Amino acid sequence: MVSYKSEFEINDDGSLQKFIENAEKLAGHVEVGVLGDKTHIGGGGGKRPINMADLAAIHVFGVPSQNIPKRDFVTPVIEQNQDKYIGYIEQKVIPILQGDVSMQEVWQFIGMEAKADIQDYMVNGKFAPLSPKTIKRKGSSKPLIDTGQLRKAVSYIVVKGSK
Repeated sequence: MVSYKSEFEINDDGSLQKFIENAEKLAGHVEVGVLGDKTHIGGGGGKRPINMADLAAIHVFGVPSQNIPKRDFVTPVIEQNQDKYIGYIEQKVIPILQGDVSMQEVWQFIGMEAKADIQDYMVNGKFAPLSPKTIKRKGSSKPLIDTGQLRKAVSYIVVKGSK
């Protein structure tokens, strides 16, 4: 029979604990889109008030039964810019772990970038054309752009903790 006994000692200067504490700060995420329940102010083709999040959902998913085509202004933007957002996070990993930058700051930056990217896409993106009736009512053939309320309603929030 062979017997083996090993003893070892770990000398920790506190770096491991600092690393663990900093790693725990990485939990969280940013949510970008039309958030909240602010009401769309008049002027549209609807017969009753609607909140901005519901209006966004109508455009993003479409309502075929009402002849409203899908005009997703969120998903394509996130997909097109995903590498940019991930690249920014990758650049900040070492500064975060060293305690020079907070993950909150990183999520804030990504939220601001994504918000600006979405708003730009709403103005410059290619969408299903408006119906002649809608063009006549609003005096423009530009989808998603009427009073500017929906574009201005794009925002973000940083959520702490794990998803």
